[in-house]
Amino acid sequence: MINKQALIDLELDSVLSLVRHHSICSKGKESITESLITDNLDLINERANKIDELIALIKIKGESVNYFVAIDNIFTYKNSASFDGKDIYSVGCFLSAIPSLEAFLSKELIDKDLIELKDNISLSIDEDGLVKETHPLLYPLYKKVEETKQRRQIYSQNFLSSHLDAAQNLNAVYRNERVVLPIKREKRGEVEGYIQGSSQSGGTLFIEPFELVELNNQVVLAEEEIIRMKQKILLDISLKIRSHLDTLRYLDEFVTDFDIHYSAACFVIKNKAVRIESSKSIKLINARHPLLGKKAVPITLCLDESTKCVVLSGANAGGKTVSMKTVALFTLLNQIFGFAPCEEGSALPIYSNVYTDIGDGQSISENFSTFSHHMSNVAYITKKADESSLILLDELGSGTDPQEGSALTIALLDSLMKKGSTVFITSHYSTVKMHAYNTDFMMNASMEFDERSSMPTYKIIPGLPGESHAIEIAKRMGVSKEVIAAAKENLGSTANVTKLMNELSGKNRALDRKITQLELEKRELIKREKEAELIKLQNESLEKKLRKEGDIELNKFLNSARKELERLVHDVSTGKLNSEKTKNVKQFIKKLENKANETHERVKSEEEEEINSIEYDFKEGDEVLCGAYSRRGIILKDLGKGRYQVALDNIKMTLTKKELQPAKKEEIKFSSSYKISAVKPSLVMDVRGLTLKETLEKLDTQLEGCLVYNLSSFSIIHGYGDGILSRGIHEYLKKQKDVKDYRFATPEDGGMGKTYVFF
Repeated sequence: MINKQALIDLELDSVLSLVRHHSICSKGKESITESLITDNLDLINERANKIDELIALIKIKGESVNYFVAIDNIFTYKNSASFDGKDIYSVGCFLSAIPSLEAFLSKELIDKDLIELKDNISLSIDEDGLVKETHPLLYPLYKKVEETKQRRQIYSQNFLSSHLDAAQNLNAVYRNERVVLPIKREKRGEVEGYIQGSSQSGGTLFIEPFELVELNNQVVLAEEEIIRMKQKILLDISLKIRSHLDTLRYLDEFVTDFDIHYSAACFVIKNKAVRIESSKSIKLINARHPLLGKKAVPITLCLDESTKCVVLSGANAGGKTVSMKTVALFTLLNQIFGFAPCEEGSALPIYSNVYTDIGDGQSISENFSTFSHHMSNVAYITKKADESSLILLDELGSGTDPQEGSALTIALLDSLMKKGSTVFITSHYSTVKMHAYNTDFMMNASMEFDERSSMPTYKIIPGLPGESHAIEIAKRMGVSKEVIAAAKENLGSTANVTKLMNELSGKNRALDRKITQLELEKRELIKREKEAELIKLQNESLEKKLRKEGDIELNKFLNSARKELERLVHDVSTGKLNSEKTKNVKQFIKKLENKANETHERVKSEEEEEINSIEYDFKEGDEVLCGAYSRRGIILKDLGKGRYQVALDNIKMTLTKKELQPAKKEEIKFSSSYKISAVKPSLVMDVRGLTLKETLEKLDTQLEGCLVYNLSSFSIIHGYGDGILSRGIHEYLKKQKDVKDYRFATPEDGGMGKTYVFF
């Protein structure tokens, strides 16, 4: 059970309302709640598999399923009770929507009996739950009522016409739902019958003659017969529904379950969500908060398995809180549906609980300060947290003395680390950032800030602590220049600490890149050793096979040739040597030569087929033989669909897999490095003092080397100057399809005098 406060802080219900928007039944809509959250991975995968199937169907058939009304009430009636007409009508509507679901799923859900029940309800009951007057069983009864009323009307008109002196007027009237005649009071004795009332003045009596009494009774009886027939129709339909209650209950549950997954599938398609992989670490690629819509800035955050705490820092309103809430929200969406709005390759762990401490929570009525509220939440969280908990802490330690607040924050983080919890915390405290930098299992991350525009970009930079940029923001918000200048003078040593941490982080990243490059080279060597060993074993196996097959074939041929030779010798040795015998000997010799040539060609062909049948998985950097002339080259890039970019000397060509063969190695050398024809790139490229043409030539060589050696990033020092080099370099990089991103360096690493390039 996920902590209720966390559900509120993460606005899960608002996100689920986007899912419920696609719902096709009220019961399914009511079921899409936080109660679906589970830490059962099998159940998550089962739901995700169903959603995957429905996504495929929706893309083919569209959102073509009709809405299903609720039929819950029919399961609450007693066995002997007749159903209310509105509930019967709901069953008819429910069954009428089934064909659209059957067409969508290409699956039969109801049998002939239920189809007849649906048709019967449609024929009998209107939307108000009343029996339709057009029902075939009611037609003769309504006809009978009309005929009886007609006789009553004729009698009334005839009576009044024949008693003109006694009648007050010639129109019969209704009293107490019966037809009566208006008779003058003084003529009362002339009309025999029951008095049903009088006029307000008392001058008119409303009399029901004895014959009219019988006619009124006949009308009442005919109308009651209609009522009884309507009740019978309702009862008959109720009995039929009751006989199918089990099937209807199954269909109701089936539609509800379908609706949950169908609504999720529609949400996935609309929000371009993907299936989340199961992992022990967090990996989100271009995650987009669904409540932000088109305004959402995708965030990417990849943690290794050992990282248990992330300290998010950076400018106010820079997206720290939204970013960590996105991680937790996606965790919940994953544990409901197995999907979230991000890109393929995203992966998340499964957590048993999520705890949050977000917002100030100040309360005057409860005498709660901001700090008191934080501490109350934290006390509860530290008590409940364990190794399967995800915890979000927003500005922990704020609202009190910064020195004490930071000390308390560090102590609480260390405590949660011992419990094994995964923690995201936002903080401006430099000591907390430094603690994260020096502590295993903890990592700094910052929200990117555009120095030129003094605006946040809302992107996460892992490994780097962020600056608060309070002075820049204050300046942008209109604080006076005098105050800004004084603030910069008072900034003191705190900025130096942050600068030192950034420099250390930069050096650490550069070292990581070098280690990664060496590791890649090591893996490549091991791979080549294995490939060479495999080829050697395959060649030995082929040689043994050919030798064995050749020995068998040779023995057969020798036995045949021996018999043929013995016959020729016998023929030559008997009688005279003539031209025919000489011809036979020459043919035998020719046959031996042909057989030798045939065997040689067959062995050579089988060897080539055996080698060509080996399926190679070419990788970037592999040496290959290209085309019919077997020119040696190096694979620069896998272009997909069996196509590769290959370097042949100084020429780049695109070749298919069929045009490539692995290059054989005459000798396997075990060493710590290997040579490739491309120039090995440098991590930092200094072009100061070069012309733009020289710079671009050097940059072209650098880019080619990066592709060959799989270098993911490098930097270019071009200086400030008048901007010719930086503009030219950026224009050139913009046209390179292999360059994923480029931007000026951070201020402490050179600012606009240096450019970072990423592949």
